[in-house]
Amino acid sequence: MIIFTTTDDNGWPHHGMLSYHEVVARDRTRLLMLTYSDSRSTKNLQRTGAVTLLFIDEEMSYYVKAKCRELKSGLTDAPNETLFEAEVVDVLEDRFPTARITSGIKFEGYDPGMSREARTKVFHRLLDLTRK
Repeated sequence: MIIFTTTDDNGWPHHGMLSYHEVVARDRTRLLMLTYSDSRSTKNLQRTGAVTLLFIDEEMSYYVKAKCRELKSGLTDAPNETLFEAEVVDVLEDRFPTARITSGIKFEGYDPGMSREARTKVFHRLLDLTRK
């Protein structure tokens, strides 16, 4: 699971969660993110273009700051989702020698409107479309 943070209209942090099927690295500095089109997070991304992604697991803890731009909304295979490209601006590692993460955030389940396999196929097709 990947936690991400946007900023709402009043300047407050707004947090969301993405699965590893919703974020893909295009290359060393660009990520693709798939979000629900009607979510507050998507509206925040469209308005500010700023996001921080938190990659936290037992072995690592990174904060990735990025600037986003919308690539597509209302996709054919995923009509309720919006695709963003995130250009990495900064990467911060959160590490302290006497403190370690003993477990990561665990997630189980899937969107009942789309199976994990269908979501993976959609994302790979979107990757192919954006390479053109």
